[in-house]
Amino acid sequence: MLIVGGGMAGAMLALLLRHHGSGPVTLVESHPLTLPDAPPLTPSFDARSTALSAGTLQVLDMLGLGQALREHAAAIHTVHVSRQSRLGITRMRAEEEGLSQLGAVVENRWLGYVLLQAVYADPAITVRAPARLTGIRRRVDGYEATLDDGDTLHTPLLIAADGANSQTREWLGISARRTDLGHDALIANLALDGDHQGIAYERFLNQGPLALLPLPGQRVALVWTGPRAQVDDWMQQDDDTLLTTLNECRPADAPMLTAMGQRQRYPLVLSHACAQAVPFAVVVGNAAHTLHPVAGQGFNLTVRDLTLLAEQVGGAQNPGDLTRLNAYVEAREADQALIGQASRWLPELFRVQQPLFAHTRQLGLVALDIFPGLRRGFARRAMGL
Repeated sequence: MLIVGGGMAGAMLALLLRHHGSGPVTLVESHPLTLPDAPPLTPSFDARSTALSAGTLQVLDMLGLGQALREHAAAIHTVHVSRQSRLGITRMRAEEEGLSQLGAVVENRWLGYVLLQAVYADPAITVRAPARLTGIRRRVDGYEATLDDGDTLHTPLLIAADGANSQTREWLGISARRTDLGHDALIANLALDGDHQGIAYERFLNQGPLALLPLPGQRVALVWTGPRAQVDDWMQQDDDTLLTTLNECRPADAPMLTAMGQRQRYPLVLSHACAQAVPFAVVVGNAAHTLHPVAGQGFNLTVRDLTLLAEQVGGAQNPGDLTRLNAYVEAREADQALIGQASRWLPELFRVQQPLFAHTRQLGLVALDIFPGLRRGFARRAMGL
């Protein structure tokens, strides 16, 4: 099988396919994928991070990677959800679910390192990087892909995992709906004056959601979304000014934020492939769907997709059979739609200021905190369990 795209989705899928009995897998990536020495253990403030749900951690455990990952991740024991200047807080706790942790947060450099270590350790996975596809051609039993060095690869199943602007998806004749939300996400790592105690904070502000996610040591990962002009202002402020604003916005029981690392911004442009399967080919990861970062569901949704896909095609004699691929797409449709709609509309819901609606919304948060059954169902959906 041929996977185009060697990012987190592509590497994860290669490992899942091998776990489920596939034959040789080739991973093609346009950027170098040489495995470096382990990143330094000293704190770094300029790395993006990924929130891994309990369900994703179970998949990593199944692949034998959970322990290596946890050594460089911070466990999430509690999720704290609130709205600034309004009553109503809900807390989801690991012990209520009978779990040791609700999830974990890991810097992408470590997640990539752990995945690539496993990829390079499997002799049945061939990595072609840096290499780029220059074209594909449909055959009666699969696809023929041509690389920029002139090599031609034949595959019974072509998998497009090359991002939201996937060239492979376009070559397959699959269009994508794109929605520019007019908002950006501000990303940075922050130092604390105390222990975060494994609490992940999701704070809804007038400007947009503010997430503070635990990292190893006394650090958190900031994900703050807002209108593009507002993010322009945040990017121009000096560290002390922006830290003062963040400390005024943070939940009262969160530790003080004391230092800020390098800031980055990412436009919130949602995309959704109009189809995810054609004969002998399937589209996955950001090439299939991108989400608003609220609640950190993007990679976790992709892992659920990849796990089922690998189960369906890993040991199949004809993995590119359209009936099989359509069954996979149909099985994933409800989860993708629910998570996509929730991540899209939840920030909008919390921005509404009409008094009656705002009070009803806050009662919902209070109800989640009072009634464990409601909270448990919400938590298990978010954890992918």
